[in-house]
Amino acid sequence: MSEPLLRASNLVKEFAIRGNGLLGRTATLRAVDDVSLEVRTGETLALVGESGSGKSTTARLIARLIDTTAGTIEFAGREVHALTGKDLHAYRGEVQVVFQDPYSSLNPKHTVERIVTAPLVYQKRPVPGGARVFTKALMERVGLNPDHSARFPAQFSGGQAQRIGIARALAVSPRLIIADEAVSALDVSVQAQVINLLRRLQDEEGFSYLFIAHDLAVVRQIATRVAVMNEGRIVESGERDRVFEDPQDPYTRKLLAAVPRIRPEWDAARRRNEAARRERQEAEA
Repeated sequence: MSEPLLRASNLVKEFAIRGNGLLGRTATLRAVDDVSLEVRTGETLALVGESGSGKSTTARLIARLIDTTAGTIEFAGREVHALTGKDLHAYRGEVQVVFQDPYSSLNPKHTVERIVTAPLVYQKRPVPGGARVFTKALMERVGLNPDHSARFPAQFSGGQAQRIGIARALAVSPRLIIADEAVSALDVSVQAQVINLLRRLQDEEGFSYLFIAHDLAVVRQIATRVAVMNEGRIVESGERDRVFEDPQDPYTRKLLAAVPRIRPEWDAARRRNEAARRERQEAEA
């Protein structure tokens, strides 16, 4: 089996919490406690758990938005925390994040064109074909009207705004996209549309996802493998169907018991998508 694209080993993240009053003692909160995970090229690892379990903190460590207290992160064989200068810029291009709330992650004063091309500008890379042509092509890929490239985020619905965030992530041709609760703020019907978009883009480009979520019904539609977090630790991990059909940890069983069972449209969509994917793979072979 090939080497993983991403390997995180024994990650720890601690935060100092001040007590009440002038003489309050400082306590330490361990948000991530000895977490190890791997993501291979072209696969989707779903990191699931309740709010406060440490999922998003783990994602931010991997994206190097915050520093680790202990542990190592390797990406394509390179130690991430040793990267500086141009190497760090290159890493930020290879690993992109799609955030939960599209409106708070998009500058309300910038047009779609400026938002989508910003990663290339910040990295001092040329915009292929010019900003307008490049933006319109990306908007078409994510299912947006390319004639709306001069509009602002507030002029789009939540699902459309999230597609802008996805387009921005795609602008630098990443190898790993971290989707941090990227569909949890959307209506169920819009969730399905965005999930289908994410899967189609992965089929076309071959990149990997680290998919952060608490909704296991959503996770089942997109994940290749699943890692379950509780109180800062990974308590169970494995292939998606194994984890869903034969959970070993009591916490995993608790999460699965809370999943609404009446979602036939999700299961039907998953079966159609998997059948279509197999047909494409067989046609390309």
